[in-house]
Amino acid sequence: MKINLFKKSRFENTILIINLLVTICYSLYSIIFNNLDNFRIAGNKFVSYLLLIVSSLLLILEILHLLKFKNIIDDKIKRIVYLISYIFIFIVFVDVVILSVIYSLSYANGLSVRPNNEAPLHIRLSYIVLKYRKDILLGVWTTIWLSLAGTIVGLIIALVFIALRTLEINDYDSEFVAFLKKIGIGFVKFYVTIFRGTPMMVQAMIIFYILPTVISTSFNIDIDVVNEVFSIELAAFVTVTLNTAAYLTEVLRGGIESLNKGQMEAARSLGMSRSKSMLFVVLPQAIKNSLPSICNEFIINIKDTSVLNVIQVMDLFYIVGYINGKTFSNDGIYVAAIIYLCLTLGISKLLGFIEKKMNLVNKPLPSSN
Repeated sequence: MKINLFKKSRFENTILIINLLVTICYSLYSIIFNNLDNFRIAGNKFVSYLLLIVSSLLLILEILHLLKFKNIIDDKIKRIVYLISYIFIFIVFVDVVILSVIYSLSYANGLSVRPNNEAPLHIRLSYIVLKYRKDILLGVWTTIWLSLAGTIVGLIIALVFIALRTLEINDYDSEFVAFLKKIGIGFVKFYVTIFRGTPMMVQAMIIFYILPTVISTSFNIDIDVVNEVFSIELAAFVTVTLNTAAYLTEVLRGGIESLNKGQMEAARSLGMSRSKSMLFVVLPQAIKNSLPSICNEFIINIKDTSVLNVIQVMDLFYIVGYINGKTFSNDGIYVAAIIYLCLTLGISKLLGFIEKKMNLVNKPLPSSN
């Protein structure tokens, strides 16, 4: 919901009351427990009491305005009160989130050994982020490039597959041509069924552990040479690409079927061949209609690359396992969860902004696993 502080909002009274209640609760907490560190704004008693008193007075004024005295606050004063409530919420946010993070990182930076399990969670997480930041950044980079490259190349393969999948066997086709078309259509159907019907984890294990042996045996190549070429990163990339291609083939097929059949007929009536009609008329519209689902597949790949740790891909999830082993704890899981959440939310917002600008309709897409 877009909120304009200087214009009336349908929920402004509710938002105002919530903002003031949150401020009051936080002020009371800081006064009663008095366990905030020196970095906190509300750690100062004067600030805490000031927030508590002003928020309470504004809340009483708002309640009176709603219950009995409708004209007790005019529009100008209401706008000022509304703005003050957001300033208070901003102060609480800075206190709880930003300053808390700064303090945790500053405190953890001064530690020479890992804090024990009795230490506050945010201190333990800050220590992990500072000590293993290079490893975490490597895992994040691996996750992002595998997801992005796999989605892009998978889309290119899906475009080829959808061209085969939508072939039409006409009466005037020769027996040989009709047979080739039938083979192409059947191959794409078989491929999509296999890769959509098996988990990415299983596909990764087959591609990394079994495929090199098959290549070595079939072409009489030394297995060490095959393993050197077919690295872990290449196997992971191939897995994500092939898995994505299967899903995007069906996404594009849905995009093509959603178009009016008159699009193809109109292009053919202008003298364009079927391949040119598909390439220049149908596919651009199908890709645009399917773009939200393609973006969704990219976001899904960010999360699903975590299963590639079975072949020791050094993505974010693998790095977390390494960190947990080093620290003899499971705190790394929290770090991974926060990073995955930030990645998916950030990219979702960015892609949502692009979709909105292109006036696209979002379509749900099932998980790759």
